[in-house]
Amino acid sequence: MENKDTIAFGNVWNPMGKQSEKKQVVPWKQEHEMPYQMLFEQSALGIIALSAGGRWLQTNGTFCQMLGYSRRELWQQAFPRIIYAEDRAACLDLFHRIVTGDIATASIVMRYLKRDGTPLRVKTTFSASGQRASRHYAVLGFVEAIEDSQPAEKPSTMAIYALPTPAKDEPNQEELPEQEPLLFESSSQPSQLKPTENSQQQLMEELERLELLLSTSASQSEIRTLGHELAVLTRNVLDYALAERDDALAQVTTLREARTRMEDFLSVASHELRTPLTTIKANTQLAMRRLKSVLQRPELQLEGTDSKVRASLEMLERVERQIGVLNRLVGDMLDVSRIQGNRLQVHIHQGPCDLRPIIEAAVREQHKAMPERTINIRFPGDEPILIMVDPDRLQQVLDNYLLNALKYSEAQQPVLVNVQVEQAAATGGSQVRVTVHDKGPGIAPEEQARIWECFYQSPTIKVCSGSGVGMGLGLHISQTLIERQGGQVGVVSVMNEGSAFWFTLPLAQMEVEQAATEN
Repeated sequence: MENKDTIAFGNVWNPMGKQSEKKQVVPWKQEHEMPYQMLFEQSALGIIALSAGGRWLQTNGTFCQMLGYSRRELWQQAFPRIIYAEDRAACLDLFHRIVTGDIATASIVMRYLKRDGTPLRVKTTFSASGQRASRHYAVLGFVEAIEDSQPAEKPSTMAIYALPTPAKDEPNQEELPEQEPLLFESSSQPSQLKPTENSQQQLMEELERLELLLSTSASQSEIRTLGHELAVLTRNVLDYALAERDDALAQVTTLREARTRMEDFLSVASHELRTPLTTIKANTQLAMRRLKSVLQRPELQLEGTDSKVRASLEMLERVERQIGVLNRLVGDMLDVSRIQGNRLQVHIHQGPCDLRPIIEAAVREQHKAMPERTINIRFPGDEPILIMVDPDRLQQVLDNYLLNALKYSEAQQPVLVNVQVEQAAATGGSQVRVTVHDKGPGIAPEEQARIWECFYQSPTIKVCSGSGVGMGLGLHISQTLIERQGGQVGVVSVMNEGSAFWFTLPLAQMEVEQAATEN
């Protein structure tokens, strides 16, 4: 037989497929590895191991060869299905008597169905192994083929040789004990499970009781067999559902712990990085001010040092810009950890703010970092555009939009910031829409929804100008900030033509009119 068939032993009766087989590897096999595996495999007797519910736990190669199956093919067959139809009820009754503890060991002359459909007459000795309440419980079967030359007995007079449990008196061996009914109380009323902490164990016990009830309550063997298979199937489905639930809970717990650790790391790392950056920035600005004062006082300069001082000042300005980039990345890391921990704070001003100076400040900031780029602003008029927002957070959103537009478009291409007032379709009130247009490569339709995800960076879009430093956090943070202030975000993009990132915010006209009326 192939070695791959002996790797793991699962519940192959389970109709859910291979995925559940992997999840339900039987602990009986895991913790009770057979020390004499060679003897087990090469035994002249066929050996099988079944759970209390009749699920396969183990089979040796001799039993598989008897029926003409490979081990994997055999486990895909339910145990009752390989029993000859006329012998099935008696075999299962004997099996249940062993499971319920009525007898400890019993032998039965019966027939199995081979792979080609022909019956094989055998003598099977069943014996219980382990404690019934233990997870390691199993029913072992030792199968001995009976030669065809021996007289065959009729199915109605199948030979059953039972050894009683040690707790019972030893009967006369000349008189075989009669087949006794299974020991349980039958009730016409469905049992009601009381909610307890061990509800899973209650359900298992109830299904076992149902299995025993269905297997003995009918007089016709086929109906009893069907009831037995139905009960086994029900328990398998429950096993699968419980295993899925446990796996899901474990995964949720693992994800929560991982997210907590990531949030803690981001928070600590961001704070630890911000402290030296603040010191570097302060010293850089101090050095720049001293160099500027030297340039303003020529008498303090030595001959020929003017150009060197100006070159040093330019280098310090570049250092200051890079410090700003690092500060922005650190700030994004902090904001992401706050968003995931639901600790992000947005401070809405008590009164309305004018959108114009916020946009102009954001554009000046980008001009300062990239003086060679052209950024145009288009306002709908000269009147103030009043909104109820957090100005600092709104400028952060504009910085992210403008930085992306400059990064993913060629240096000679201008960037347009378009502002327009419109009526909101959902609420019917007035809102302002701010759109940042670029002439970049565009974004594919299948990626337009994903660009708002945390840490997502498109693999197909390349940086055209400026710094390529980024972690895929800006748009995710921008979406959260705008939604926290009552707005929406979106993008319109055409491949090879450019993209237009927009956000909307409600106007504060109602609040202004109300304040004027009260005054």
